[in-house]
Amino acid sequence: DMENIPSVSSEEQNTFIEKLAGGDTSCTEKLIESKLYTVADLAKKYRGRGVSFGDLIQEGNLELMIAISEYQTSMGDFNQYVDARIENAIVNTINYEINSDRVGQHLADKLNQLDNTTKELNKKLGRVPELSELADAMGISKDEVSLLLKTSLDTLSINEDTQITQDSSNDNN
Repeated sequence: DMENIPSVSSEEQNTFIEKLAGGDTSCTEKLIESKLYTVADLAKKYRGRGVSFGDLIQEGNLELMIAISEYQTSMGDFNQYVDARIENAIVNTINYEINSDRVGQHLADKLNQLDNTTKELNKKLGRVPELSELADAMGISKDEVSLLLKTSLDTLSINEDTQITQDSSNDNN
């Protein structure tokens, strides 16, 4: 599709920027189109870093539109400003995804620790451990244990709901 977009010369781009600075937004689409190749090039640069190429393009295009709508000549060179905004959006998207994965892994580790600690204390005490005993054994507060238990129960509930769906679909086979 990008091949069908006519290229814009530097002179045309400068004219569009002047119009935009003067409040004429009729050239916004042409400015966006003139920078789509830049978005694709920047997305290619960050390909393979945990976010799909399509998502990188999407985030880059979104930031392109925002940057153009916010651009003022006092912000300096148009291309440098817009390119930096696009690249920052792409990098932020990748960082957000990486950090989300880390938080998920940390939570999974804590839930596994809770499970293991509960089993150990159950054997040792011969009964289900209390919140305070779990908290002491894990070195965290009772509130944190309570939150982990709730998260664990929510996860079990989701798994049970999924299992019911899977079982009913197997009955139809």
